[in-house]
This record gives sequence, structure tokens and C-alpha cells, in this order.
Amino acid sequence: MRRTQDAADVAVRDHLILSRMLADAESLCATRDALLAGQYRHLRARIAALVELTMPIGQEERNR
Repeated sequence: MRRTQDAADVAVRDHLILSRMLADAESLCATRDALLAGQYRHLRARIAALVELTMPIGQEERNR
């Protein structure tokens, strides 16, 4: 039982970290740096995908 809770805690922690990273990536996209705009959008999309993959069970239903 303890291992299951530890895994859940790690998943929640990872999701929170990635959510913060997504906010930072969105800030980068807002800078309108012509040379890096494509990389910023790519980074944001990759992080957004990871946020979706790490969404803890139950939270997805609450967001609906």
C-alpha cells in the first residue's frame, strides 16, 4: 500500500512541476523573439503533452 501512495505522490509532484514549466514556456512564447519563436512553441507543445500524460487520476474528471 505504501508503494502505491509513494507512486501517486511522485506523479502529483511531477504534474505540478510540469505545470509550472508550462507557464514559463507560455511566457517565453509571449516574448515574440523572432529567432526563437519556433523553438518556444515547440517546447510549449512538448511540455503541454507531458502535462496531459502526468495528470493524476481524478483531476481529469474534476476539470470536465
